[in-house]
Amino acid sequence: MEPSEETSPLAGDNFLEVPTSNEACEDEEEVKATFKPRFSPLPRRRSSVSSDDAESEAPSSVARKVSFADAFGLDLVSVKEFDTWEITTTSQNDTFEDELKLVDEFYLLSRFEVPSREEVLQKVHTQKVLLEAIEFLPGSASLSGIIRVLNVSFAKLVFVRMTLDDWLSYYDILAEYVPNSCDGETDQFSFRISLVPPYLKDGAKIEFCIRYETSAGTFWANNHGNNYQLSCHKKEAAVVADKESEDISDAFKKSCLKTSQR
Repeated sequence: MEPSEETSPLAGDNFLEVPTSNEACEDEEEVKATFKPRFSPLPRRRSSVSSDDAESEAPSSVARKVSFADAFGLDLVSVKEFDTWEITTTSQNDTFEDELKLVDEFYLLSRFEVPSREEVLQKVHTQKVLLEAIEFLPGSASLSGIIRVLNVSFAKLVFVRMTLDDWLSYYDILAEYVPNSCDGETDQFSFRISLVPPYLKDGAKIEFCIRYETSAGTFWANNHGNNYQLSCHKKEAAVVADKESEDISDAFKKSCLKTSQR
């Protein structure tokens, strides 16, 4: 038998062929072109105000009209005139001299004499009350005094009756007990008299006496009926500067003594 001359269905075109290097490169390029990598979108800068908001907030143009005062019958210019005056200049020393004040000082003088301590202790037993001592306070028209009384009763009051108009009127000043002054038979009381305006003047006169009230009776001490008399006198006027002016003067002197710095 002779072999058949028909061609087999498995022809040469049906076999797989090994691709060439050029074909492989072309295929890879086609694959790369087909697949595109996915990247994150690039951020875009946005303004804080959107375009819609910007359009809504855009200021609308307002028509303005300017009017002048003369259009309403008013003056465009207002003129005021000022008077000039002279400014007097005073020196620092003149200011200090103006602030100096003349201060009047007064003092009291007594027109009587007080007995000695021995005489007081002797007479107090018979008179029951005596003015023992006086003291003039410096720098003022004031007087302080000590009264000694006989201790005739436990309850007792001592007054100084004073007048400034020859007994047309009078004042009763309550004397105060001196602590720890009792010696068993007598006690001491203290008082104070001060002359104030309008009675504080040169030539003023004060008279006073002492009244001693007890349960055994009322007793008086009046300098043998003449009363205790005081007179007021004026000293020569003294120049006194205010505290504020003294401070200013000191500050001014210190400023003058300062050395200039270069």
